[in-house]
Amino acid sequence: MQQSIVNDLGKNRAAMDAALYRPDNPDMHLRQLRVYGREAAVYYADGLVSADLMQRDVLRPLMALRDAPVPDDPPRALANAVSAADAALAGTVPEAVTQVMNGRAVLLVEGMAVALGFDARFSVRRGIAPPLTETVVMGPHQGFNESLRDCVTLLRRILPTPELIGDMRTVGERYPTSICILHLAGVADADMLQRVEARLDGIRAAQVLSIGALSQLLEDRPFSLLPQFVLTERPDRAASMLLEGQIVILMEGSSQALVLPASILHLLHTPDDTSARWQYGTFQRLLRIGGMLLSLVLPGLFAALVTFHPEALPVTLMTSVLESQASAPLSIPAEAFLMLVMFSLIGEAATRVPSTVGATLGTVSGLILGSAAVDAGLTHPLMLIVVAVASLGSYAVPDYALGVALRIGQLILLAAGCVFGVYGVLLGLMVGSVRLCSLTSLGAPFMAPLSPHRRHNPDLLTRMPIWRQRRRTWLGSPQDGSAPQAPMRSWSQRR
Repeated sequence: MQQSIVNDLGKNRAAMDAALYRPDNPDMHLRQLRVYGREAAVYYADGLVSADLMQRDVLRPLMALRDAPVPDDPPRALANAVSAADAALAGTVPEAVTQVMNGRAVLLVEGMAVALGFDARFSVRRGIAPPLTETVVMGPHQGFNESLRDCVTLLRRILPTPELIGDMRTVGERYPTSICILHLAGVADADMLQRVEARLDGIRAAQVLSIGALSQLLEDRPFSLLPQFVLTERPDRAASMLLEGQIVILMEGSSQALVLPASILHLLHTPDDTSARWQYGTFQRLLRIGGMLLSLVLPGLFAALVTFHPEALPVTLMTSVLESQASAPLSIPAEAFLMLVMFSLIGEAATRVPSTVGATLGTVSGLILGSAAVDAGLTHPLMLIVVAVASLGSYAVPDYALGVALRIGQLILLAAGCVFGVYGVLLGLMVGSVRLCSLTSLGAPFMAPLSPHRRHNPDLLTRMPIWRQRRRTWLGSPQDGSAPQAPMRSWSQRR
């Protein structure tokens, strides 16, 4: 049972000291003073409040009331007298402790059975910087930072409308973390929004420290290899998905936004596709999808053809492969696994080292190790080309989680091709396609609008001119998304 704030300041102070671990925690400060001729106490956390705001907006106005007569309604009079930007009541000790840990100065007064929290927050934050993982050639170069308020502000600047609703709440039962659920009123599906809120209410974790951990607690199929939500650090991309009727979740301390529900196509699209002319966007998108398919199929298909179906390859090529294999200590499947693991290791190392040497490390390591493996007779030059093309295709995928899933899928299809030949690769693709069509994201089909078919904009595998995109996606509210948007004027109408 939560302990209530009572009229006795001594009891309130004892409860607050115990809840804040103040005897053992030097960051929890207590300032004693007199207000309306009564004893009072102000609790605040060092580092979470601004010293200037505390002195100017909280302590100085309170000290001016030292000998003032007691008003009829002390809490309201204090809230009006203190010049802090915001004042909030707390009726229990846990509520008062929460306010202290959120950067408020909490006032307790003898004879007042309620605490007052005054806004004096201060936070160390990173400035608005370009996104690190979603770089673009065309479009804005600003990304989210770790401040929840800054992230919400960035979205409100892109969508300056009161229809952008932000619901603030916390996740984590013992160590709560602030999050904000954003949607566009009348555009987002109400049932989908209720589903998100129900899943958030059902989280029973003691703490949720990152937006990636939150996505794992909300996804439909935890054992699926593919990511079922979109994580983006670009405010413009999050705003475009809000316009499509999707829901965005921001978290304090995370520089990425969680967008849900999502489809496989959302994981393949980039802001460049929309910012560039539709011909360029279509070419880049098809190139990206082709690279993804090559990354997934090429190693397993090559190993299957060389091992089980050599008659399907040109005689000259097969002769070259067999001649190199005569002196190689490893078989084709072993070479393929070795090279795939080596290239994955190079990519992981380039990601973890400092950014100033990461690109150089990846390039130099690939050249040196690949050349050394060929010179040492460990692999055939053609195998090196196959694995390099497959690795480039996986790195061309814009979503990091999907790229990791593709590299795991490479190994699975390679194992199937090495054991069952081309039939194993085809069987693996069929099983993967069926599994892909069965996936859902927050209850929405993961392959929609392709399977099952939904009415949609001509902006899926290819792009059409932007003035032909007159309809919202299938993820939005049926009342809003089923009706066409106001059409943009075409080129002929602008003449």
